Amino acid sequence: MSRQLTFAVVADGKTDRLLVPIIEWAIHRLDPEVEILEPEFRRRSGSVAEFLNAYDSSAMLIFVHRDAENRLLDDRLTEFESVSRIDVVPVIPVRMSEAWILFDESAIARAAGSPSAKVSAPRLSEIEGIADPKDLLERLLFEAAGSPSGRRGKVFRRSLVERRVSVAGHIGDFRPLESLRAFQRFQSALAERYPYSANLQQP
Repeated sequence: MSRQLTFAVVADGKTDRLLVPIIEWAIHRLDPEVEILEPEFRRRSGSVAEFLNAYDSSAMLIFVHRDAENRLLDDRLTEFESVSRIDVVPVIPVRMSEAWILFDESAIARAAGSPSAKVSAPRLSEIEGIADPKDLLERLLFEAAGSPSGRRGKVFRRSLVERRVSVAGHIGDFRPLESLRAFQRFQSALAERYPYSANLQQP
């Protein structure tokens, strides 16, 4: 019988749904044989510790998202130090979730509805230094769509939230992110908390 995994995502906002494909990829990177069931999605209110102390879920893993924003990665990780639960995996992009999907030019073009468009995405080594990854992603999406004006431009701008989320779904391989310290910390935390670690083949 195949292994099944249930998980929940506790996020800062609704557009952080874009983390789901990244999380699922990371799980399959660790355990290719596991069957991942439909995730539960919750929006956090209050501090990380307060929320988790009151949060009751049947999910096997709880991925808790926090944008680093203007804080250091290690500063954000301290918010989890008083959390005693063994099912919690911190997910802390630097500076925000959109930074982890800026590297894939093809995915941005497809999310913009213009798969053949040329997109000038930042280098992977630069993305954690971008002040506002969300704003940059929206500008890249708009430019990939041909910078529409008038009514078409207004309609496109109203769709930007969903298009940002859809970029992650167009990315099939997140291995480039493994060069980022924040992503490495996420993968390490996942490996430590993974409930089927004993079933995985050791190198």
